Amino acid sequence: MNGRERLLAAFFGEETDRVPFAPDIDLVAMRWWHEATGMPWWKAYLYNEPSVREIYIDANKRLGCDIWDYWHGLSIEQPIKSKTEIMGETYRGILLRKSTETPYGMLSEMYFYPCDAPPWCIERRVKSINEDWPKVKWLMEQETFCAKIVPEPIVADDGITEIGPTLFPDFWVTLRGSEQALVDFIRSPDVLREVFEYYYKYVENYTECCIRANPDAILIQGSASSMSLISPSTYRKYSLPVVKKITRLCRKAGIPSHQHTCGKSRHLVQMNYEETDLDVMEPLEGPPTGDVDLAEVKRKFGDKFCLKGNINTVVLLQENRSGVERAVKKAIEDAAQGGGFILSTGDSPGANTPDSNIIEMARSAKEYGRYRGEP
Repeated sequence: MNGRERLLAAFFGEETDRVPFAPDIDLVAMRWWHEATGMPWWKAYLYNEPSVREIYIDANKRLGCDIWDYWHGLSIEQPIKSKTEIMGETYRGILLRKSTETPYGMLSEMYFYPCDAPPWCIERRVKSINEDWPKVKWLMEQETFCAKIVPEPIVADDGITEIGPTLFPDFWVTLRGSEQALVDFIRSPDVLREVFEYYYKYVENYTECCIRANPDAILIQGSASSMSLISPSTYRKYSLPVVKKITRLCRKAGIPSHQHTCGKSRHLVQMNYEETDLDVMEPLEGPPTGDVDLAEVKRKFGDKFCLKGNINTVVLLQENRSGVERAVKKAIEDAAQGGGFILSTGDSPGANTPDSNIIEMARSAKEYGRYRGEP
């Protein structure tokens, strides 16, 4: 089987020729590229010279992975132009402001692009909900999406291409920042109800367009919907309705739905299992960064879900090669039997993860990636 066949078969609960191996290694890939070329990270993140996606795919190929290519979106007809200004540039990185004119006033945000790390936002778009949400809403209303995946898929038979929407907490955290978003969930429920109702309809239209673009699967981005950040009641209020809608649309279209929610996710795994049509759940982090027992989740929810995970990033960072080997073997023993399992990382390992441990993870995946009873 090739990588694409292997991953899709696992998505539909099947055993494959070997346990699929599809880690999320974007930060490690960036460090490898940085060390090999001497180029600052902002060359890729800011100027796409080359793109982070190309760097990520190259690293996956070097490790012999089944490639999970999620660096995509939909094409937009006549996108609204923004003004980009470099506010400062040193050997440490680039400070950049993005501004967009709307009928309701200027909307701006500021990012810092380090030489050796991903960019981070230091000034969010929505400083005041009352003043800035109408600007964001106007921009979203101008977007006319085409059923075309950009950039073009290039992994071919080596893996799968996914596109899709984000859950509401992730959308709101992007606009407000994590701390302020949490305050909003508690203190501004009436205002957020209006925002959520608009976003729910937006996601429905976006998902329908994604499905028409015919990717291999629909990816639901939900890192900020983790129980490490929000409560089960907040997930039920703001995330679960969106997951229900997206997965119903996917099930009707016959395309797999795949949710990424890192951190503590045991509660939401059960909610998704009982109340949605979700097909794939990841990365199922265990302690200390998560709360998922992979063997228990396989036993209780493996009849419906393809499970993807869950080599803990702390193990990859701190253990020696023997510890990584044990973690890989345990994940396979806990969840591979019967199919519907993809060996992966429990979220993206930090850029400072030892190369020896990343290489050991790939080696062990190949050596032990079989089902019980196989020679």
